[in-house]
Parts: sequence; structure tokens; C-alpha cells
Amino acid sequence: MGLESLMPMPPSGDRISVERKPVDETCPKCGSGNVARYPVANFIGPRMVTKCQDCFHSLSVDVPTEEDHWPPWRSATLDWPTSRAG
Repeated sequence: MGLESLMPMPPSGDRISVERKPVDETCPKCGSGNVARYPVANFIGPRMVTKCQDCFHSLSVDVPTEEDHWPPWRSATLDWPTSRAG
């Protein structure tokens, strides 16, 4: 985990956006090949979604890995084992 995961920089532009990375999948609902994986802020916490960009059908919702760098303010102790003390 790098320093960028602990101390995010403030946004520099007028808009905040995330990169939608294309994946090699086909949407089961509309048959489109325009499918991307990207981070979202969900009501159950930060998640990575894989969605069709044409019909917005959700193919999967996953817990982000360390390689995803999401959320940018991720706790340094997130993956530490818990103790009875909390």
C-alpha cells in the first residue's frame, strides 16, 4: 500500500470522475460487448461494479482489492485481523 492510499490529493479539475476500464465480457441482458469495471460508493460501502455501458445492467458487484485503490482514503489497517478489544 502506497502513500497515495493514505493521503489522497484534492481534486484538481472542475469534475470528479473515475476511469471505467473495459472488460472482455458480454452483457447477458442486451448482448452488448460494451462492458466496464469501475469503483462506486454504495450504501453497503465501497464496491467495484462491472456494468454494461449500453443498458446499465449490473454483471457483478465486488469488494475492492488492494490493487483497485478504492476508496482513495482506505484505512491502513483495513486488512489487519480484528481483536476482542475492537
